[in-house]
Amino acid sequence: MTNLPNLEEHIPCSNETLSGFRYLEAEEDTFLSFHQEDLHHLIFILEGDVIAGCNEFKNQTVKESEFVFFPKQSSSSIQTCSPCKIIVFAFFSLKTSHEKQAFQSYWKLFPNITYVFQPLPFRTPMIEFFDLLILYMQKQVDCACLHEIKHQELFLILSTQYPKEELAGLFYPIIGKSFEFRCLILDNYLKVHRVDELAHLSGMGRTNFDNKFKAEFGSSPHQWILKQKAKHVRNCLSEPDATFSDIMRKYNFNSATHFTRFCKQQFGCTPSDLVRQLRKGEGHRCVHTQESSQ
Repeated sequence: MTNLPNLEEHIPCSNETLSGFRYLEAEEDTFLSFHQEDLHHLIFILEGDVIAGCNEFKNQTVKESEFVFFPKQSSSSIQTCSPCKIIVFAFFSLKTSHEKQAFQSYWKLFPNITYVFQPLPFRTPMIEFFDLLILYMQKQVDCACLHEIKHQELFLILSTQYPKEELAGLFYPIIGKSFEFRCLILDNYLKVHRVDELAHLSGMGRTNFDNKFKAEFGSSPHQWILKQKAKHVRNCLSEPDATFSDIMRKYNFNSATHFTRFCKQQFGCTPSDLVRQLRKGEGHRCVHTQESSQ
């Protein structure tokens, strides 16, 4: 690797946030969870293979020189199948107007896409990009300005080296007709208790908000939030360590009766019945919800 001869002249700036790049070396059978609600994650496998899961999509193999996208608010994890070297890139949002315009342009491709969580391969110059990034971090040039510059460089590589169809498929969960509006909803729908609170955050009256929401997501705010909440509950119930009390607290169910009624309405069965079916791999028998964030 190239040396950095003027490293001692670098004046580092603070990088105390959870966003940015991390370089990990993991042994075989290491489990990594990505549940930060306010961060998207891109996971790049430099060496080794992993099994990745994102929400309802389980057991997706991601091989060496491939990467996947975990949207914020998702239940996502990887399990290493061999010793691995991994770059994790966490980000709150897109940085530049160019990035936002590119994502907005992907909306036109939506009618031709059926979302399936799957990896994309590395393309030139991604290997060189990561080699230099790792060198910087190993030499302790690990400050906020570096991560911001590398964020923009990474999205430049993606936008110039990958077809729009591939990027639209990769980033499908966060692409919308109105990118800023969709981001506002995805950032806040689990934090509010009523649709009126979302309308207030958007700066719109309720009627205009409902109309814009239906144009963006294809259903009323209330029905869409119920479907997303059901997806999250189902994913949580499939986890072996999940408890009803944790799920009720996380998703604002005020009583066990409320939670049971919700499960019966959304899944056609009680929470206990759904857990048994999910643990047996039979959860599809009683699940009636739509699994897309569209």
